[in-house]
Amino acid sequence: MRKKILSITFLLCAAGFSGAAAQTEKVFFNDPVVITASRYETSVSREGKDISVVTEEDIKKSGKKNLSEILESVPGVTISKKGIDGGIANIYIRGSRSGNVLILINGVKINDPMGIEKLSDISSVQTSNIRRIEIVKGAMSSMYGAEASGGVINIITKTGGEKYVKISAEAGPDRTFSESVAVSDSSEKSTLYFSGTHYSTDGISKVKKINSTGNFDNDKYENRTVSCALTTETSEKSKALFSMNYTDTNADIDDGTDEDDPNHVYKTSLFTSRGEFSHSPFAWWNYKFALSYMSSVRDDIDPSDAVDTTENDSYRFNSKNTNFEMLSNFNTADINLFTIGAEILHETGSGESVFYTTWPAAGFESQILDEKSVVTKSIFLHDSLSVFDMLFLSAGGRLDTFDEIHLNRSGDYNKTWDASASFIIPVIKTKLSTSYGTGFRAPSLYELFSKYGNEGLKPEKSWSSDYSISQELFDGAFSAGCTYFRQKYKNMISFGTTNYENIDGTVRNRGVELTSSLKPVEMISLVYCYTWIKYDETENSQAILKRPEKKHSASLTLIPVNSLSLNISYLYVDDRKDAYYDSLTWTTTNVRLDSYHKFDMNIRYALNETFTFTVRGENLTDSDYMETYGYNTKGRSFYGGAEIVL
Repeated sequence: MRKKILSITFLLCAAGFSGAAAQTEKVFFNDPVVITASRYETSVSREGKDISVVTEEDIKKSGKKNLSEILESVPGVTISKKGIDGGIANIYIRGSRSGNVLILINGVKINDPMGIEKLSDISSVQTSNIRRIEIVKGAMSSMYGAEASGGVINIITKTGGEKYVKISAEAGPDRTFSESVAVSDSSEKSTLYFSGTHYSTDGISKVKKINSTGNFDNDKYENRTVSCALTTETSEKSKALFSMNYTDTNADIDDGTDEDDPNHVYKTSLFTSRGEFSHSPFAWWNYKFALSYMSSVRDDIDPSDAVDTTENDSYRFNSKNTNFEMLSNFNTADINLFTIGAEILHETGSGESVFYTTWPAAGFESQILDEKSVVTKSIFLHDSLSVFDMLFLSAGGRLDTFDEIHLNRSGDYNKTWDASASFIIPVIKTKLSTSYGTGFRAPSLYELFSKYGNEGLKPEKSWSSDYSISQELFDGAFSAGCTYFRQKYKNMISFGTTNYENIDGTVRNRGVELTSSLKPVEMISLVYCYTWIKYDETENSQAILKRPEKKHSASLTLIPVNSLSLNISYLYVDDRKDAYYDSLTWTTTNVRLDSYHKFDMNIRYALNETFTFTVRGENLTDSDYMETYGYNTKGRSFYGGAEIVL
């Protein structure tokens, strides 16, 4: 047995060093370069992980203004919003819960330490400054730690380069206006990018009238977003990067399912920044230092009014995280890349609430959650091996230790690992890939320390695997792929009778993703995706809410002439389970959301290099549907806009 192992090892090494002399050949025509899967630049064909990429061009063709609208067509991804225009939007990957998905903006974690499940509300993220979105599905905790057990979404904003000033505006129904300005500049060694976006609407009611009588008021929404990025080459072998994003929102919301409220307001602000320095002293070694910061403030204000004469509720949550990371890559003959990294993440959060109570006696009750914090220290390793530019093997592991300053269990730790492989069959160039990994989600500060918290909560544990096959034909004119995946979660954290608790048992799901694209000529392109998810029987109904069993998405782009493009997108979402809190009976009621079809359209016409005009249509068939029970969605709507590039 030992001789066999030594023989296999020798052959792999020999094949690897032989491959070093071979010239790297482009395997696929559609083979984007990504950084999220392994924290360094690599092509999708070399990764065993299942990765989807949304480009700036894809966003431009669709005309969609919000991140949630872009992601809803990605295979394996489900979006659920509590109403439009500022309604809280949660994201699920392959049936995992929202807290199992890590959201990054330029590598900065924006998951809220004071949120339930550390949820990250993506409703405020606009698309005007996005350059690329990378979605890595499956266990990624070995690379990114907690919250990455179901996948990672990295939103990469634009950087400078080409010199221009771009001004754009759009208007639509319900007094909806969007304006943005962007400036891009560069010198011999530096680039600069700045953008500012303002979006406002008088809107429609967040909640849908189901059993109530009377009129529901329109709910206004306003969003202000500022973004900037600066890169500079400090020497021939080193460079520095700084990025900053700030979003401030003000949204009218309602009290809940079928409960309109004219004075209920939800305000948020999100600030992220990142400074990064990278240096390549030798061809075989490079390293990087980075410091990230995130600050989030959420205000929920519900003064007494004709609807709630006795209530005067308000909630404020402050969250921050600071993350220092160090990464070092060692490259051996272009066939093996070994990465070692370390991180120190400091998360803090506090809260204050005033709410009306009827038990044990009527009156107002206030609660102040003093600042709580947790420090996570991590070290991770990752190794990638290329054999003849046909076989690509990767494996990694991570150790996270927790110093929960306000919790008497300092020294907790968690271990995660994953492995993946990708094989390109010679001649026919069919790609076969697989991955397997473990993940975890640590309880949030809210789940630990709030009025409903439980300091004895254990981290959630997860295991996931997938198996894929993909093929390109006719120089990339046709491509297709199929992925089968499985997931398993234990110790899921859910709200019990009076507080948060770990749920007994295991939640399992499995599914299939299909992707295909056809581009017979330059003027026509068609993309179709399908997702099927099936849950095993489970008593934890919270684990499967809002996730449809089937989802279809398609996009057709026509470019009859260079100056004109037409994009039509289609989305079908199957019926799915949901639940809502009935304030009349003080109970949670299970319901089923109907399936729906939705068509959107975007037309772009470039009069010349300076002026471009757009016409956009949403929900062209005026489909009546709900993403969350009791909350509204838009009917048929049309928007017109213009763009000036100077």
